[in-house]
Parts: sequence; structure tokens; C-alpha cells
Amino acid sequence: MRTHAITIFDKNYLGRVLAFRESFEAHSPETHVHFLCLDETSYEMLSKLNLPNTTLVQVSDLKDPELVASRETRTGPEFASTTKPAFLQYMLNSGSVGPADLLVFIDPDFFFYESPEAIFKKMYDSGSIIITSHRFPKQRENEQFMKGKFNAGFMGFRNDANTRICLAEWRKQCIDWCYIRFEDGKIGDQGYLTEWPNKYKGVYVLPDLGVNLSTWNIANYSIKESGSGHFLIDGQPLICYHFHGMRLYFDRKNRVQAAPITVFNKDIYRPYVQALQRAYDRLQTLEKNWTLGTIPNPGFLRILKQKLMRAFQ
Repeated sequence: MRTHAITIFDKNYLGRVLAFRESFEAHSPETHVHFLCLDETSYEMLSKLNLPNTTLVQVSDLKDPELVASRETRTGPEFASTTKPAFLQYMLNSGSVGPADLLVFIDPDFFFYESPEAIFKKMYDSGSIIITSHRFPKQRENEQFMKGKFNAGFMGFRNDANTRICLAEWRKQCIDWCYIRFEDGKIGDQGYLTEWPNKYKGVYVLPDLGVNLSTWNIANYSIKESGSGHFLIDGQPLICYHFHGMRLYFDRKNRVQAAPITVFNKDIYRPYVQALQRAYDRLQTLEKNWTLGTIPNPGFLRILKQKLMRAFQ
């Protein structure tokens, strides 16, 4: 089995993409990564960095006129979601993913703390289509009706007939409707996933707590540091964290910081912010004033207010 990882992003996510790539290279160096760059800027910047074991793809490479036409009615994030099944299909048809391979989609705001190789093997052995539940805490269970039961940020696919049937229909659904709002049971690309276990053969819901841990489910679990940069989630190793909604800014010393209200665990978030600093340092060697993907400095009083709010939550 060979694993191929893919992700999708525009220029505003380049800092996060480099942090993800650094952590993934450290823990899964044999896995080839394919980046779908949604604009010329991100493609050109990454081309200059010449990342190892990485292939850059552009929207035009997908040769999907229906997908391109949908861009006119979508925001940037909505179009990124729309492209997901089309990019997955492209990868399966490209010849890069063999019949005995695993194709894994990972959102660009992920960060890896442990090797995912055992998880990838489990995914390959467990089904054709592998998804993860949101696992909302009890007080937030109703959110699954508006956000979907499953999260589309981490998914695995075998190169088989079950996957191809699923992706063909999902691509059509997303081109027809993929907006970041709740409407008639749909929400972006991931509302469609709710029906997958009953609709397609070979769907497996990955139960591992340390995969796709994120802001919406971290409150469920006991978190302990098991060593420098390693964590246990109810006794299970934290493999990867999904830094959804994290807001970044540059402080007065031009250092990357996370807005306190978007930090859900200081110990888990610390190595990610450090990796983001290294990422922005690299980007600024190419373009001195590169700050895309960050917000203006909130100022001392707002930062203090956010820290107090987080402390009392």
C-alpha cells in the first residue's frame, strides 16, 4: 500500500500549508503530497520553495469546465469545498494512485504530532471510504443537524468501484450546490456525508479520538502531555489536530501570535504557532511583507479581554 495525501488552498492559507507540510514530512516522510493551488500566487510561491515529495496542481489541470463555471457563484472558501470531490476524482484518474493505494484528503489547517502510518494502514484495511464524526459534546449535539454528522476535513479513499461511485455523485452535488450556509439539510460539501454510511458500500467511520481532534470536540476529552510535543486524548495518542477557525496576527515584534479566543489548549497550540512562525519566515524570504492569512493586531485591551473570556469558559 502506498499513501497519497492531498489538500486544497489559496494564497491566504500558505502559512498554514507550510506548517502542515513541515509536520507531515516529519511524521510521514514517505507519503507524497499533492497540493491543489486555487490561484497563481500560491502556485508561484510554492514553486519557488521547491518542497520535497510534493506535486503542485492548478485548477486548469483538472480539465473540468463545470467546476470552473461554478466559481462564478462561490466565495473563495465555497469554491475550495466545491473542488474537493473533483480533485479526488482527478487524482484517481491521473494514474498516480494505484489500485492498491490509499488517497487521503487533509484540510490545510491540520498539524501532525505523531506518525499517521498505523492510521493509514487501518483506513486501508477497514473500508473503501473512510470518514470521521464531528463527535460534538452532549451540550452541542444539535449542531450536527446544521453542520453535518461527519467532518470533511480528513477523509480516506481506496481506489475502487465504491469510491468512484461516491465521488461521481458527490462532485455533481457540490457543483450544483456548495455554499457555506445551512439550507435544506445541506452545508457546504460536508452535509452530503451524513447519508454516506447508508448510501454507499464500504464506508467506515474512523473511531480514533486522536484523528481530527478540533475546536468542536476537544471539550469531550481528558488531555495529557505524554512527552515533549506529544499528547494523549483519553489515553489515545493525538495524531493530528484540526486548527479550524484559528485567527493569527503579528505582534509588535513581528512575531506570529494566535488570537487567544481561538486557542482551545495552550500546550497543543504552542508547537503549531511555532511552526507557523517558521512558515511565515520562509514566505517572507520570498516576499518581505507577506502577511496574508492574518488579521490586524487586535491591540492590548482586546487581547486581554479574549484571555479573560477564554479563562472563564
